[in-house]
Amino acid sequence: MSNNFIFDTHLFKQLLKAKLVNIRSVLVERIINIYVWAGSTIFVTGYLMQSFGLTQNFGPFQLAGILAAVGLFELYGNTITLVADIEGDCVIVYYLTLPSSIVTILLSYVCYFFIISMSMCFTLIPFSKLILWRQFNLFDVAWIKWLFFIVLINFFWAILPFVLVSYLWSIERLRLLWIRIIFPLWMFGGFQFSWMTIHSFAPLLSYVMLLNPVMYATEGIRAALLGQDGYISFWICFLVITLFCIITSWWGIKALKKRLDLV
Repeated sequence: MSNNFIFDTHLFKQLLKAKLVNIRSVLVERIINIYVWAGSTIFVTGYLMQSFGLTQNFGPFQLAGILAAVGLFELYGNTITLVADIEGDCVIVYYLTLPSSIVTILLSYVCYFFIISMSMCFTLIPFSKLILWRQFNLFDVAWIKWLFFIVLINFFWAILPFVLVSYLWSIERLRLLWIRIIFPLWMFGGFQFSWMTIHSFAPLLSYVMLLNPVMYATEGIRAALLGQDGYISFWICFLVITLFCIITSWWGIKALKKRLDLV
């Protein structure tokens, strides 16, 4: 085992440990926020909207969309954190001057973002079960598929800030992130509808929506949580999100090097 690998591993552990110092207080605030949003959405769609003709399983249907969007909504705060650091203290720049690879440094950030969003997803399951109760049968869930896929999509959301921070180069431009990127991705990512539903009456639009990674995240979670019928194949979603992870990792490193003018 090379000395470089040992040093990188030790440095990664120390950087991640430093970021996790205040994780308890951070998680409490984030979990409260997600409970307010998810709880309100699930209660309204699972019970109140039934009088408007929604199906009895629309609450669990929305839960799957919420789980897919947790990391997407965290994307805003994570990107702000990085931009504020680059424009302010430049801690990340200092880390990148250490005798280590850029991958080691960025991976510590990615893992921190990943841990936060994954923790929120895990706590949502029992919380949602309490609200939906008999509507959400835990024994119908393909838990192994769900676990692998929730890990994959949260890893993807944790990588994406490094791409965005390279183009949203100032705090002023960050206001564009929600309205021009996150909101359209979410709204056309199948949160309130399945891809098959759109395909049945607007085939051309449905094919355009296949360019949206959120669609695969939502459909894959639903296939694992509710069953495969009526959704894009779980394995297609898994492969596409894996491809997005690879492309985004390469793109994020290249774009950040250009932004920070690294050799």
